[in-house]
Amino acid sequence: MGGPRLLNPYIATGRRLSSTNRLLARGLWMIRQGWPYFDGWPFPERWVHLDGLAIHYVDEGSGARPVVMVHGNPAWSYMWRRLVPAITGSGHRALAFDLMGFGKSDKPNPDLHDFPHHARIVSGYIESLGLRNLILILHDWGGPLAMQYVIRHPQNVAGLVIMNTFLTSDYRLPPQVAAKITPAIIKESSLHPENIPESAMEAYWAPFPDDEAKKAYQAFPRMFPDSPTHPSFKPMKEIEQGLPRLKVPTLMIWGTGKSPPTYAERISKMIPNAKLTQVKAGHFVPEDAPDEVEKLILGFFSDNLL
Repeated sequence: MGGPRLLNPYIATGRRLSSTNRLLARGLWMIRQGWPYFDGWPFPERWVHLDGLAIHYVDEGSGARPVVMVHGNPAWSYMWRRLVPAITGSGHRALAFDLMGFGKSDKPNPDLHDFPHHARIVSGYIESLGLRNLILILHDWGGPLAMQYVIRHPQNVAGLVIMNTFLTSDYRLPPQVAAKITPAIIKESSLHPENIPESAMEAYWAPFPDDEAKKAYQAFPRMFPDSPTHPSFKPMKEIEQGLPRLKVPTLMIWGTGKSPPTYAERISKMIPNAKLTQVKAGHFVPEDAPDEVEKLILGFFSDNLL
C-alpha cells in the first residue's frame, strides 16, 4: 500500500508511550468519542503528523494508483464519501484528508491559516505517505493549495480533476459572498438543495462546535490576495504562470448552475489540452451532482488509461 497509516498509537498497540504521545493518544481518542456516526462515512480514521498537527485522513482500496482528494472551504473530507467507494471499485487507492482546522484534523493557531502553511500541509501529506504517480481531485481552496505541489512536481502527477476553484492571482471573492461563508452555504448555494439531507449538514457543521473552531472557515476569505505583498500573491502567481507548462491529463468539472462559465473557460485555455465539462450544479459540485461527478471522473480515468 505504501506509506504510513497511523491510527491512535496507544489504542492500536497498547504499548507504553512517552508522556507526550500519551497526551496525543488521549486527544485522538477524545476525537473519536466526541464525533457521531455520519451516514455514508464508514471509513476507519487514519492519522499523519505534520507541522506538529494530527491530520486526519481516510485511505481505502488496494490499487497501485493513489487518488488524492483535497476539499476546500468550509467542507472536509466527508464531501468525498460517495467518490471513495467508486474510486476503489475502479481499482484505485482512494485517499482523502482534512486540511488543518477542518474535519477531524487538529485546529492550529488561527494565525497559521495562510497559504504557505496550508500548502505545506498538502505537500507534506503527499510526501509523508510516499505517494507516487498520483491523481489529484481538487475542489475550491483544495485547488490552489494542491496545485503548488503539482507545479513543482509535475513528474509525480498522472492526472488532475479540478472543480470550481481559483488558480490565478487576480481572483477576488465578492464581499457579500465572503460574509455568507459558513457550512450552511453548501446547501444554500446548491441547485438541488433537496438532495442534501439534514444529516449531511450536521456532518458539515460538526467540526465547528464553537467560535474558536469557526475561525478556520472565517480565515479563508482573507486568503485571497488583494495586493502583491499579500502572503497568497506569490504562490498564486507561481501557479498561474505554471499552468501553461503542465503536461498532465486534466479534467475540469464546473458547476455553472448559479454562475457563468467565464472563469472556468479562462482556466481551461491556460492548461494545455484541459477538458472542461459544465455541470448543472452549484459551487459544491460533488455534493450537488454526485452521480454525474462520479461518472465523469471514472470516464476520465478510463479515457486516459489511469
